[in-house]
Amino acid sequence: MSSMRGQGDRWLAGEPVDGVQFEHHASVEIIGGSLDGRTGCILLLLNLQADPVYLVALSAGAGEVRVRQSAMRRTS
Repeated sequence: MSSMRGQGDRWLAGEPVDGVQFEHHASVEIIGGSLDGRTGCILLLLNLQADPVYLVALSAGAGEVRVRQSAMRRTS
């Protein structure tokens, strides 16, 4: 847990973390699944598994969802 906390703090500070593609506040589009095509903004890095999971705030105030890195792509 302390490993994630240290790396999570580095990520929030804008430092690169191995295996993590998206930075805090990055604009993303969800690809595949029931939310395909929805856009949003990265709020938090939740874990550093082989496929990191992020908390994403959906556009237009449509809530927050957990999304795996492999199910997103960067927009603008």
